[in-house]
Amino acid sequence: MASLNCQGASSSGGGVVRHAAWANAFYTADSAALRADINRFVAGGKPLAEKPLLLICPHAGYIYSGPVAGKSYATLDRSAKTAIVLGPPHRKPVENLNIVDADYYETPLGRVPLDKKIIAELRKSPLVAADNQADAMEHSIEVQVPFLQVLLKNFTLVPIMVGGADPEAAARLLLPYAKSGTVIIASSDMSHFFPSDSAIKIDKRSIDAILSQNAEGDIDACGERPIRVVMHLAKKLGLSPVLLDARNSFETTGESPDRVVGYSAFAYVKDPHAAQTPAPAADAPADLAPEVKTYLLKLARQSLDAAVQDKPRPDAGNPPAITRENAGCFVTLTMHGELRGCIGYIEGIKPLYEAVMDNAKNAALDDPRFSPVTPGELKDIKVEVSVLTKPAPLEYKGPQDLLDKLVPGRDGVILQQGYHQSTFLPQVWDQLPDKVQFLEHLSVKGGMPADGWKTANVKRYRAIHFDESK
Repeated sequence: MASLNCQGASSSGGGVVRHAAWANAFYTADSAALRADINRFVAGGKPLAEKPLLLICPHAGYIYSGPVAGKSYATLDRSAKTAIVLGPPHRKPVENLNIVDADYYETPLGRVPLDKKIIAELRKSPLVAADNQADAMEHSIEVQVPFLQVLLKNFTLVPIMVGGADPEAAARLLLPYAKSGTVIIASSDMSHFFPSDSAIKIDKRSIDAILSQNAEGDIDACGERPIRVVMHLAKKLGLSPVLLDARNSFETTGESPDRVVGYSAFAYVKDPHAAQTPAPAADAPADLAPEVKTYLLKLARQSLDAAVQDKPRPDAGNPPAITRENAGCFVTLTMHGELRGCIGYIEGIKPLYEAVMDNAKNAALDDPRFSPVTPGELKDIKVEVSVLTKPAPLEYKGPQDLLDKLVPGRDGVILQQGYHQSTFLPQVWDQLPDKVQFLEHLSVKGGMPADGWKTANVKRYRAIHFDESK
């Protein structure tokens, strides 16, 4: 077979390969680490009682959107044999639809064969072109493929870039393939580069349009057309959306809230109220050895001082083995007994020692509730570190049942309702020991009504908490 004269593809005796363009940029090129990352993201979600045929899933760098993407992929039918991925073009315009002319899609996890039969049938439509240059440096489809490689076995791929095609016409074209054994994924982030508070409001409008199944509604997303294609397919198939998660880059990483990208995860099922499989309760964390706590506090202090004084990030030295494992954590700063900053990662998206370094800096400089810490304040600031267990859903039958199940002083709590989400660490019980007041304050913190906790999705976790006074 002749070589393709385009960036990102090459021929071999086995056929034409579309090579990964974004390994070591949007995700790691180390296959073992990549597999571990994906398994961790997927473990953050849970399956639905019904296997969805259609998904909406974000496509940013994994550190930003991975935890949200994992919520979609946790619902995936792992017996699926065909994956049709609809992604928007970011770098070269596509008139209607485009499918790369290749035999395989390659990532650090290996090669996935393209479904030549389906693609040949789709190419009969005048809507479908084969511009390999348009696909060569596109990430919207590529970042979905490693998730599919980890979760599916012996599957074929149909990678479709959705440009200016009419969404309803594209849905009609794909309808014959929307059947058992196939999953169709709309790859899309939400709003781009607004402050977090504004992005939340903008994304709410998009989420409301999707949940109301208004395929002509207001959707601010880079993959707006792939989303609308899936919405038209859902209408034809009698499927309804379930919102699985909605966050932005500030909420997933704790980085600056000034310029964020939004992410959301949806699954389409016949029963939109499909019960989710119960997950185990949060286990009590095993305590950390005193020398590990001392190491993490020292690292947090060094990172705080360096960030505030605009010095280079400190050398982490030789991190203890347990701190090289991914874990959620928060770093809290207090001054004269008052909160001065607190930011963290709920999900274990980084090795613990790196997360402590990140969050010491973020708590000092990027907590939107406070002005940045100044060098003159450093001597009066006390550093606290909280290492979290993995959050687990808390099933409850009503408000009183929820109150009965919460344990003050032990349970960290996450409330989520639509695009609203907030958390209180277990030590917040010291200031709000009354369960109702605790949940009301947490609801308001997340932008919900004070009684929003009564209908919210609830997760809980536990924490190992230690500070410089101990």
